[in-house]
Amino acid sequence: MLPKLPAKQPRIVWLDVLRLCAIFMVICIHCSDPFNVSPEARSNPEFNLWGGIYGSFLRPCVPLFVMITGILLLPVKMSFEDFYKKRLLRIAVPFLLWSVLYNLFPWLTGVLGLPQSTMSDVFAYAPIDASQSFSDAIKNIALIPFQFNVYTVPMWYLYMLIGLYLYMPFFSFGVEQATVRQKKIFLMFWSFSLFLPYAYSFFSPNLLGVSAWNTFGTLYYFAGFNGYLLLGNILNHLKNIHLNIL
Repeated sequence: MLPKLPAKQPRIVWLDVLRLCAIFMVICIHCSDPFNVSPEARSNPEFNLWGGIYGSFLRPCVPLFVMITGILLLPVKMSFEDFYKKRLLRIAVPFLLWSVLYNLFPWLTGVLGLPQSTMSDVFAYAPIDASQSFSDAIKNIALIPFQFNVYTVPMWYLYMLIGLYLYMPFFSFGVEQATVRQKKIFLMFWSFSLFLPYAYSFFSPNLLGVSAWNTFGTLYYFAGFNGYLLLGNILNHLKNIHLNIL
C-alpha cells in the first residue's frame, strides 16, 4: 500500500497578489535608490527629491513581506528542530551562494582586467578604488556569518529574516496565548517606537534613557520587525472574524 501523502495546502490568492505587489515594489525601490546614493544624484537636488519621494512610497515592501510571514507562520505549529530545519535551510543555501558570488565579483573584475571603478558602477556604495585582490575577497567571504559589506548590501534582509526565524518559535508562545486585546496593546507600544528614530534626530539623541553608554531605551524591546509579524497575524485574525460574521 502506498504511503499517504500529506494534504497540499490551498493557495491563498490574496496573499499571492500581495506578495507580487511587494516584489514589484522591491524592484522599483532598487531602481530609485541610485538617485539617492550616487555622487551624481547627490549633486542634483531634483534627483534627490524625486528619489526620496519614490523611495518613501515603496519602503513598505519589506514590512509587507514580514507581515505575510506572520500571517503564514504564526503561531508556529511544529517543533523547534523541524521549524529551523525547514525554514533556515530554505534560505541559508541561496543566502550563502549569492553572498559568495557578490564578494568574488571584485576579484573577477581584476582577473578580467577591468578597472577598479567598475565596482562603483555596479555597486552603489562601493568606492572607486575598491580592492580587486583575491585575499580581500576571501576575507569578506569568511566574515559572511557576521556582517555584510558594500557588495552584499541587499543581503541585509536575509540577516534580518534569519533573526526572525530564530526568534519566531519563542515569540509564538506569547502570540498563541495572548488575547486580541493584549496583542493590540503590544502593537500600540510598538507603533509608537517606530517614531523614535525621528525623535532622536529632531529632538534629542538621549530620549527615554538612551545615552552614549546605553542604547537600550525604554521601548527598545518593543521595536523591530517582530511587530510586523504580529501585525500580520492579528490583521489576518480580524479578517477571518469579519468573514465569519458575514
